[in-house]
Amino acid sequence: MATSTTSTDLTFAHPIELVTQFVVRQDWFLKQQRRDAIIAEIPGRWSHYQLAVSWQDDEETMQVICRIDVQADGSMIGELAMLAALLNQHLFIGHLALDMATCELELRHTLALRGAGGATPEQIEDVVDIMLGECEQVYPAIYQVVHGTLSADDATAAVTMITKGEA
Repeated sequence: MATSTTSTDLTFAHPIELVTQFVVRQDWFLKQQRRDAIIAEIPGRWSHYQLAVSWQDDEETMQVICRIDVQADGSMIGELAMLAALLNQHLFIGHLALDMATCELELRHTLALRGAGGATPEQIEDVVDIMLGECEQVYPAIYQVVHGTLSADDATAAVTMITKGEA
């Protein structure tokens, strides 16, 4: 007979510790680690991503930022802002933010854990996996816009197109 999990069966730990353990298990490069923050380099299919995770004790929130390694010049700000706005409508969690100083897009998400006493390994794994999946999905659109191959509208349509069947 299956038993149901009660809240006393769950193991909660410090979120940064859990992220660190997850990064190490994946054999990703751990760049920097403090008690309240971690930075890791993560290989993707299209690019390498920089994962920056920080814990805010006062708010009991974990902020996850996945930096997408595509740099544009200042003339692309308008098109990148339009691209971020269009892609944000299709993201499952997080939102794309445009860093005006560097002309880079990053995916940001804040996980509220107030009163939870920490996080579970599954929560951490889900957030990181989903965000990396989102980055992989939007990377081709960002790349095409930065290199002038497609407009923000066309690039968004290309990466959000729903396909059916098999080729």
